[in-house]
Amino acid sequence: MQKGKVSIIIPHWNGEQLIIDTLKAIKKNTVYKNYEVIVVDNHSTDKSVPLLKEMKKKGFVDRLILNNENTGFAFANNQGFELSDAEFCFMLSNDTVAQKGWLKDAVDIANLDKRIGSVGIQTVTPDQFEKGQYTIGNRVRKMQTVCGAAMMMRKEVIELIGGLDAENFSPVYGEETDWNFRAKNAGFRVLESNRSVIIHVGSPSAKKRGGNKWQYTLMNTRRVKAMLYNLSFFDFLKFVPGLGLIFLKSIPELTIHWLLESYWNNIKQLPLTLKQRAKRKRKALKARLEWEKRHL
Repeated sequence: MQKGKVSIIIPHWNGEQLIIDTLKAIKKNTVYKNYEVIVVDNHSTDKSVPLLKEMKKKGFVDRLILNNENTGFAFANNQGFELSDAEFCFMLSNDTVAQKGWLKDAVDIANLDKRIGSVGIQTVTPDQFEKGQYTIGNRVRKMQTVCGAAMMMRKEVIELIGGLDAENFSPVYGEETDWNFRAKNAGFRVLESNRSVIIHVGSPSAKKRGGNKWQYTLMNTRRVKAMLYNLSFFDFLKFVPGLGLIFLKSIPELTIHWLLESYWNNIKQLPLTLKQRAKRKRKALKARLEWEKRHL
C-alpha cells in the first residue's frame, strides 16, 4: 500500500461528454499530485469506450476496466478498490466537475486521525455553482454519512469492513450510506468538508436506466434499507425529521404513492433485514478488534 497515494475511482455508463468533463477537471484542478485515475466502464453502448481509450493514451486515465455488462455502481467501485494499492480510494461520479483544492482537502483531513474512515467534499448543482449558492470555509463536521458522488475512503477501512455491498444495494443507491454506517459501527469517523467544492450534475445514468419513478422509488427504498440494516433505534430516530420532510414534500409533488411503495419494499424484506443486522454487528466488532490490534 503506497502511503499518501489516492486512487480516484470513476464508475461509468453511457455518459461520453460527462466523463470527458470529469477527467479534464481532475487534470486541471488537482494540486495534490500523488494520485491515479481508475475508470470502470459498465458496458457503455455510446461512444464512451473509444473516447476513454483515447483519454487513457493522453494521460487522463491511468487504468481502464471495460466490463462486459452493466454491473452497477457498487460492484464497479469494488473493482477499483481491488485494483488499488493506494492508502485512499476516492469514489467520484462520472457527472462531476472538481474544483481547485478538492483532493488535497480530503487527504489533509484524513491525515488528521487514522480513525477517519471517510471524508466527503461538498457537492453543488451546476445552477448553485453559477449563482454562488455555496460557502468555501474551514468547516469540517462529523456526519452519519456523506455523498458517494465525492467521497474518499481509507483503504485499510475498506479491507477491514469490506467494500460496498453490491449484493444488497445494486444497481445503485444507498451503497455509500450503508458503507458509512458500517464504518461508524466499527469505530471509524465520517467527516464532511466545505473547504472545497465539486459540481455534481446528479444521477443522469440512473434516470436513463429506469426513469423517474424507478429512480425515486429505488432511492427511497435503499435509503431506509441502509438505516434498518445498521442503525440502533436511537440513531434511527435522528433521521425521523428528515424522513418526515421527505414525506411532506411527496404530497404536493404527487410522488407519495412511490414513497409508500418504497416503504412497503422494506417491510416485505424484514426477515432479510434482521439477518443483515446480525451479520453487520459481528463484522463491525471483528473490524474494531482487528484495528485496535494493529494500532493500539
